[in-house]
Amino acid sequence: MRIRDCCNGLLEGNGNKNTSVYEIPDFRESKSAVNCARRHSTSDSWVFSISSGFSSQLRCRRKNSMQDTIGFFIYGIFKWPNVLLLVPLVFYASYSALRNHPSRSQNKERFFKGFAFGGHRGSPTIEPENTMASMIQAKKEGANLIEFDVSLTKDGVPVILHDDTLDRTTNKSGAIRDTLFEDLKDVNANAKFPRKTGAGAFMAVPTMDELVRWAKENNMKMLFDVKDSDTVLADRLAALFHELDLYDSAIVCSFFPSVIYRVKRTDQKILTGLTWRRWFISYKDLEAKEPRFSGFKHYLTLVADVLHVWGINTWEPSFLGADMILTERREISQGFVNDQRASGREVCAWTVNEVDELRWMHNQLQIPILTDKSFLIKDVILAN
Repeated sequence: MRIRDCCNGLLEGNGNKNTSVYEIPDFRESKSAVNCARRHSTSDSWVFSISSGFSSQLRCRRKNSMQDTIGFFIYGIFKWPNVLLLVPLVFYASYSALRNHPSRSQNKERFFKGFAFGGHRGSPTIEPENTMASMIQAKKEGANLIEFDVSLTKDGVPVILHDDTLDRTTNKSGAIRDTLFEDLKDVNANAKFPRKTGAGAFMAVPTMDELVRWAKENNMKMLFDVKDSDTVLADRLAALFHELDLYDSAIVCSFFPSVIYRVKRTDQKILTGLTWRRWFISYKDLEAKEPRFSGFKHYLTLVADVLHVWGINTWEPSFLGADMILTERREISQGFVNDQRASGREVCAWTVNEVDELRWMHNQLQIPILTDKSFLIKDVILAN
């Protein structure tokens, strides 16, 4: 018996026993035992013995079940590979349609040409972090960029503050998102600074507009570290970049890919950078000793971290349209820098506070660096 005839006996075709076109049998259709026996009584592939209504019905049900199973199996062999081929095609089409694109090469070239050392939150070992005094001090010490953290108040005013709360660095407490801008006027950003400048001189929490305009006037490049994924902030940043023409003098960075995607989607000309460190999703601290979650959630975040690191080294920066990878200092290597540059992205290291490491990254790797100790910059430069 030929295989084609066997398949015709198993599958319901178009009624022609010699056809090579098969159709999946309708397993929802109910047949009586007599009709089943009559339909297959002349088949050369099956013989039915109907000794009673019960036995014939039982045999028919068994046969229909086997027909359906084999039918779907044969259909899958010839049809499912074609369906599965659509999966990567759909994924690629979605990726291409939704991905962002890097900023203009001229803006990127001008920005990175003048960026060698950046003051991380200004010069936080000399002046209180994220204050105007700290930014001014970083400029005096030789930094050509200032990095600062942007947060939103309850009424949507962007201010410069690293933490989610006021507790660690000021004389007040509470979440910044629950604080009105008017209530920040008596908040002293110098209240808890270890090395106080004078007798605890009052230093206000700067607004984003205030700091950006100072940097623009003093020819300082800027790195916005955005920790708030609110779309309002992304829109405010886009408006500020357009108003002050910051496209070749500032970059927006964040640990959260959604922030980078949103900012770049709002204005493709804005330079963006993806900030990352290992185990950021699962642990609060750099040493990976303080989990963000407990129990099963913790293990899920560990998996998410592994996938995120894989994404950093493969598709994620390209999809986001990132122009720079802001990388924790322990992850920096010559190979990593070469790979990112081959993909058209720059690498910036954070936060480097040792002279030997600063020299290696500046002289050998030739990458921009963020440091808490911008007073060390002169030692690195003089060593050359």
